[in-house]
Amino acid sequence: MGRTDRTAPRILFASANESAPWGPSETNWALAAGHWLREGADIHASVKGWQEVPAELAALERAGCTVHRRWDPEPYDQRPVHELPWSERQSSILEKIRPDFVVVSQGDNYEGLGWMEECGRRGFPYVAYSNSASDYEWCPDDVAERLARGYEGALASFFVSEGNRRLTERQVGGPIANGRVVRCHFKVDYAADPPWPEDDGRVRLACLARLDPNGKGHDVLFDVLALPRWRERPVTLSVYGAGSHERVLRALRDRLGLTNVEFAGYAEDIESIWRTHHALVLSSRAEGLPTVIIEAMLCGRPVVVSDVAGNAELLEDGVTGFVAAAPAAACFDEALERAWRRRAEWPEIGRRAAAAVRREIPPDPIALLVEQFKELAGV
Repeated sequence: MGRTDRTAPRILFASANESAPWGPSETNWALAAGHWLREGADIHASVKGWQEVPAELAALERAGCTVHRRWDPEPYDQRPVHELPWSERQSSILEKIRPDFVVVSQGDNYEGLGWMEECGRRGFPYVAYSNSASDYEWCPDDVAERLARGYEGALASFFVSEGNRRLTERQVGGPIANGRVVRCHFKVDYAADPPWPEDDGRVRLACLARLDPNGKGHDVLFDVLALPRWRERPVTLSVYGAGSHERVLRALRDRLGLTNVEFAGYAEDIESIWRTHHALVLSSRAEGLPTVIIEAMLCGRPVVVSDVAGNAELLEDGVTGFVAAAPAAACFDEALERAWRRRAEWPEIGRRAAAAVRREIPPDPIALLVEQFKELAGV
């Protein structure tokens, strides 16, 4: 549906997220939207309405993005949007905006199905952009078939890791011919080089992840640190992040008697964490390619991660980091034990990681993503 009397392309970023006011997948589309907005596009965003207004969304609105909240009582037909069935809500928003191009942003690889189907039915060109996938979430046959058609109908299907792309193909039952792997944002300077922490006799690990054990597997880390030999070692774990599972995770820590685990809250200044911590530990059960891995490597810190989705794609096990075979305590213990025995080498492993990540991750991955969007949109 090409432009008629409009000069600037009208772009809709349709966020399929319905579970939380904000998250890493939201940051990715918001950065892309802001980048394209600065280049003169007419940017719209459809998001679920929340009483809390995330700071990044507020900043995007102030910059000129038109945000359509899905609980907005303004009627798009005879009823408020929040009273419409989901497919009708999507249809109403699309018909109101009439975009030239739609970016369907998904946290998990199935969340945007309704948007893909409505864009296909109404002839609005779209791309699918997936930030995560899980081995533990498989859709039934009828939904998997619809997802396959949704991806096939997209101008391109973007995934933040090769692991996510491969897993999604398995879950929809066939290849995604238009699949592309792109890289996501990071929150440290590309030239970051924080000094190695001063030696006080303790090894300081950091886990940076939202407080959601379903996806992030904090319980796996706690179970490892509860093993007798880890209790005896001079190791501390700082848990950075916020989320809806903080109380139960604190209770688990206390029940296991892990006096060396602290909850450090949400951190904006990521580089400052790596001035006082030696390594990242991440025992995820579901992922895309976590920005915290990119950030730790850019800052010259070794990482110990579970082999889930894109976690290990930037790593060479034993060379630039350590990879656990699965998000299970026995597997993570094995990887962390290998890392522990080589802890004197961590500064050198971190230097190798810093060089390796810069060979794989460009300085401005969001700008490159928008360039691909623009090419597909024909603008």
